[in-house]
Amino acid sequence: MTGVMALEDTDRVGFTRLRLERRRRLLAAMESAGIDLLVLGRPSDVRYATGARTLWRTGANPFAPMCVVVAQTGRVHLLSTWDDGIPPEIGHDDLYGLFWDPGHLIAALAGIPGLTGARRVGTDSLTPFFGQVLADLIPALELVDASGILADVRADKTADELACIETALTLAEAGLAALDEALEPGITERALLGAYVEAVARLGAPTPPSESVVFATPRQGPVRYRYLATDRIINKGELVVLSPGALYAGYEAGVGRTRTAGAAPSVSAVALGDRCRRAVDALVAACRPGNTGADLYAAWESTGESPPEIALAYGMGLGAEAPMVGFGRGAEAALREGAVLNVQAFVPQEGTGGFFERELVRIGSIGSIGPEVLSRSER
Repeated sequence: MTGVMALEDTDRVGFTRLRLERRRRLLAAMESAGIDLLVLGRPSDVRYATGARTLWRTGANPFAPMCVVVAQTGRVHLLSTWDDGIPPEIGHDDLYGLFWDPGHLIAALAGIPGLTGARRVGTDSLTPFFGQVLADLIPALELVDASGILADVRADKTADELACIETALTLAEAGLAALDEALEPGITERALLGAYVEAVARLGAPTPPSESVVFATPRQGPVRYRYLATDRIINKGELVVLSPGALYAGYEAGVGRTRTAGAAPSVSAVALGDRCRRAVDALVAACRPGNTGADLYAAWESTGESPPEIALAYGMGLGAEAPMVGFGRGAEAALREGAVLNVQAFVPQEGTGGFFERELVRIGSIGSIGPEVLSRSER
């Protein structure tokens, strides 16, 4: 037995414990903020609150009240028309159906115990229509933005969450090994991407979190970071960015490395790689509890590199999470103890190409030696 299937016969992750601890944290945060009701629509927030496995879909979806958390009862209610993938602690009575007629959905929401008597209601997103629906259902409605509260709750990872992330990282690193093996002059970027997708699918993770996995960097002309693979043929001696990711139980992880196609790296490529690694190391060293995004910007500036064209760091968990530091944003974002960050750097140089690295980092406690680098792949 190989891949993630083998994990079902071990105690590596206690999924019931994981779900109950997330619910406990969420209800405690609601109590602290004086929130009576949470109405959630973002898939990652819904997954955090419910633990339910939902159908994977591409693209973006408009807001809908996918999940309702009631502080008074401690119950979590979920929009679902079937029981498959629904955790046992969410009973059939806690489900409300999907209807073509909005009136039926409104009636189902009104039937949730504790909803109409709530006052302070938090949401992670909203549309004018559902804002009016909540106002009609809850006479004393005070609507608040709960996205910051949810980000704080999700930041500090439990031991079970960390085990899920580490499993996803192992899958991503297996994808990197497949990319290393397949990389040779003459292969196209998309063929190389296919080798990665096949490798992680064989291990039980057939849904990649992103297509931003492979691209070759030119040795002539401007060098820019690219997010999509093309049919471009990779030439001998080119620097090729490999950035595979993977999902396990909804949790995402990834790793980024740069390889030279079919040849030993040139002197200028080695020097470029050293600059990139120094930049990543400076960013990782700044990932300490109590620091902010401004400390990451300062760490980058200390390297003397040009302003970055990609994010310096962002949270990882149930997909990409807060904080996001980059593009001139996130300077005031707090780096929290126990958070997991994707820390990355891309350093280009005309005539040589571009060099990219990303590391998965867990922020330690105050007074600890420093952040823990979870990535294990050779740099």
